[in-house]
Amino acid sequence: MKFLQPGFNYKATLKLALVSASSLFLLTPSVKAVPANNSEQLNPQPQICPSAKLLPKRSFDTAKYSVYICRGDNNNALGYYVRISKTDNSKITVPVTSTTGETYIASKGEIAYAVTPYELQVIKNRRVVLKERVNNAIAGDGQALAKGCPQGENIFGEAETKSFIVYICGSNLPTNYIAITRSGNRRIAVPLSSYNSKGVPETSQYIAVSGDIRYFLTRKVLKISDNGKTIIKEKVLHWN
Repeated sequence: MKFLQPGFNYKATLKLALVSASSLFLLTPSVKAVPANNSEQLNPQPQICPSAKLLPKRSFDTAKYSVYICRGDNNNALGYYVRISKTDNSKITVPVTSTTGETYIASKGEIAYAVTPYELQVIKNRRVVLKERVNNAIAGDGQALAKGCPQGENIFGEAETKSFIVYICGSNLPTNYIAITRSGNRRIAVPLSSYNSKGVPETSQYIAVSGDIRYFLTRKVLKISDNGKTIIKEKVLHWN
């Protein structure tokens, strides 16, 4: 009967191997096929512009909103104005109807939306119903759009009038008068010729002279004169 012994050992060894393989299979976690775009499904990127082919070329950030200017297409060559609320993620998309420099205006019915690197406005029936300061304005290449005080200088005062946003800039002391036109964002930079910021804030005044043009700014009024004749006089609407 010894000739049966090898067969018996073979069957027993095979049975043991099958049991071991089954146990290993049960203890090994099952692996499911993962779609190639699984990461996109887990973290979908919200689409900002009307089409995935259109990318934002400008982005503006205020306290309450994120605003984007998307590139244009065959339907609207000037692009699209997209505003997203930071509180409830509500979104509006309106075709841009006009641009001047870095000023973008989008109109829809009786409402106009305007954004510049310095402020966001909503105008209804020619009346401003919303105005917010732009904290950050970035171009598509990542470059900052807003240019107030030169890099490294402090802001000693910031005034808003109907037509201008004015900065009083300097390092340790006020040295520069810088104004941004609200229409077209043209920048005017003139060294201060004199200033008086002592006493109560209401008495502060700043004077800058460039040739025959004289810029006079207080917390109440901005006056621009040419050769002694006042050509612009505007009330200061807001002062920081």
